[in-house]
Amino acid sequence: MIACHRYLPSFFSFLCRFITGIFFLFFLGVSSILANSNSSFPTSLPIDTIDQSDFVIVHAISVSGNKRTKAPIIFRELDFEEGDTLSRASIPEILKESRDQVYNTRLFNEVKLEQEEKAGNLLNLHILVEERWYIYPVPVLELVDRNFNVWWNGTDGGKKRDLSRTVYGFRFDHENFRGRKEELIFTAQFGYTKKFELYYKIPFINRRQKTGLSPFISYIMNREIDFLASNHQLQLYEHDRYARRRFRTGLAVNHRHDIHQNHYFQAAYYNNFIADTIAQMNPKYLLDQRTRQQYFFLSYVFTADFRDIRAYPLKGDYFRLQASKMGVGIFNDINLFLAVLNYSHYFKWNEHFYTVANVRARTSFPSRQPYFNRGGLGFGADFVRGYEHYVIDGQHFGMFRTAFKYKLLDIKFTNPIIKADQFKTIPFAIFLKTYGELGYVRDKFAGELQPLANKPLIGTGLGIDIFTMYDSVISLEYSFNGERERGFFVAFSVNYDFD
Repeated sequence: MIACHRYLPSFFSFLCRFITGIFFLFFLGVSSILANSNSSFPTSLPIDTIDQSDFVIVHAISVSGNKRTKAPIIFRELDFEEGDTLSRASIPEILKESRDQVYNTRLFNEVKLEQEEKAGNLLNLHILVEERWYIYPVPVLELVDRNFNVWWNGTDGGKKRDLSRTVYGFRFDHENFRGRKEELIFTAQFGYTKKFELYYKIPFINRRQKTGLSPFISYIMNREIDFLASNHQLQLYEHDRYARRRFRTGLAVNHRHDIHQNHYFQAAYYNNFIADTIAQMNPKYLLDQRTRQQYFFLSYVFTADFRDIRAYPLKGDYFRLQASKMGVGIFNDINLFLAVLNYSHYFKWNEHFYTVANVRARTSFPSRQPYFNRGGLGFGADFVRGYEHYVIDGQHFGMFRTAFKYKLLDIKFTNPIIKADQFKTIPFAIFLKTYGELGYVRDKFAGELQPLANKPLIGTGLGIDIFTMYDSVISLEYSFNGERERGFFVAFSVNYDFD
């Protein structure tokens, strides 16, 4: 906390205190949860005080509907196994959580748990699943711009709704390879950005199903890139061949402590090249007018996920902490450390009203960083609503975001067109929402070209979220920001967590 007071302005110091408080409150809460997680077992009481009728023994667990998915992939999501003793009072909550865990594998459209009690306090459980379609050999058609709203309005210098600013190609994605939740991805992409990628995720390699591996390799060539951000808009340059080329390869290792907590380790090698013209127009792009940047990358991520449905959470908590290092002394092209913290709390008031509160913060050192590896707001899920058109660079940022939601509709119906089992059930939910968000970007080198840095960013508005099949989300929002601007925005994900 001393560092927060010494180097950051008062607002960001307060935000740093707030985030740190959330951090410790979260772990106190998790410790409390873990400390009481065995309260349903009779060992927590003297044996002569136990009424045996208050407990049941899980006698058998079976599954059906899993035509491709191996049964152990389903069983590993349960917080109990055959032979465990459960209190009767805890059964509804345990079964609800287990159902959500199986659904959160994103392998199934529908999951149901049925229970049957036998004589002698024995409980049989049966899991019914409806599998999704796992193989996607589909064409790729994506926008070049940062988000849909920038492309629609031509904010970064391109033409409005310019269909030529797209990338196209082919992507093969198998999300349940060998029926073991292994993910195999091959991408061949052309157009403004050429991309060739191979990624293979193995969720576990040991008998305890705790440790997995994910090797990856990619090569990306960009004709057009941004070489500078001026007045929070990207300045673009299009090369006659390739303005930037990037090679990446590495290995990620994940360790699953339990059904809620995971550790991720990644080691990778990067080799980036830019055209001489880019280095001349912005000598800080890779620093010191370099045209090549190569480095080793190390990263550690911890997540604690207690959300009900990960695709669109309504109840529970999510915590993520990341620490990464670019450059480990072998090459001198970059030396950058960054840390990212994210915490979300989802609260269910009743069957219709819900709230969410999210804190996200990022810090990086040293202050002198390549433009290409910079941080800040305006990319991906890192933005304050109402500021979607702006890129706000900086070495540090923090956000506090809240939303209040009303569930207007939540139904499931049978697909009248496609009869295949994988597309048979269509969920459809509509949520009305209002939101308020506060952000702050700290940029040591901000000048006239960065007027939004080093000041509070405030956004609010109204919107509609539509949730439907295969975890698809569409957000339609009308937002107001602290610059007295307003506008209509479209998003295709919920941006509070890292999923």
